[in-house]
Amino acid sequence: MNVRELCEALEKPLRLFECSEAPGGIRVRTPFLYPDGDYIDVFVVERDGGLEVTDYGEALGWLRMQLRNDQLSPKQRRLLDDVCLTLGVERF
Repeated sequence: MNVRELCEALEKPLRLFECSEAPGGIRVRTPFLYPDGDYIDVFVVERDGGLEVTDYGEALGWLRMQLRNDQLSPKQRRLLDDVCLTLGVERF
């Protein structure tokens, strides 16, 4: 499945996701929201014969903007690591 086929598969059945072209792939506007009401967008790009989904660090950037001292507490770091582990995603 390439990014164009993925876009068609996401848009047609549920109409919850909106796809548009982006450099190197597609931008997917999700129905999910950040706590401040902004929509969460992810990007799907073809890499090494597969598809990679990324938000280019926007979620962590949003979280960082909510912090007083630009540092996650140990508890916040553990929670973030748990979320990544549960979802099978990598944070780097």
